Amino acid sequence: MTARTNYTKGREVEYLARDLLVAKGYQVLRSTGPHSPVDLVAWLDHGHTLFVQVRRNKIHLDGTEHVAQTYQNDIRALRTVARPTGSTAELWVWSSKTGWHFYSVLPGGIWEVIDHGM
Repeated sequence: MTARTNYTKGREVEYLARDLLVAKGYQVLRSTGPHSPVDLVAWLDHGHTLFVQVRRNKIHLDGTEHVAQTYQNDIRALRTVARPTGSTAELWVWSSKTGWHFYSVLPGGIWEVIDHGM
């Protein structure tokens, strides 16, 4: 049996995120670069494109400010990705204790998306 590394655990969470997007009708591409600012690029036929950085977390994240502090490098990187007009960048955080938390990455901060429909 192969040991589960941080890389394989992270990849498993990316696949969970991909499956959520596919279930909502998105077509999804997964980045293969371990240091890419985007893990998933997803789009709908009507043109909406979503750039997603997926993270897994073992600790309790206490609110949006704590998430912004913990993932400040990821958020900064998401802001620098060249994206088409009308597309969105999001940080998705998976916790085995609390499930998914979704954050829209905006120029001035992040906003938790409470009802993502996922």
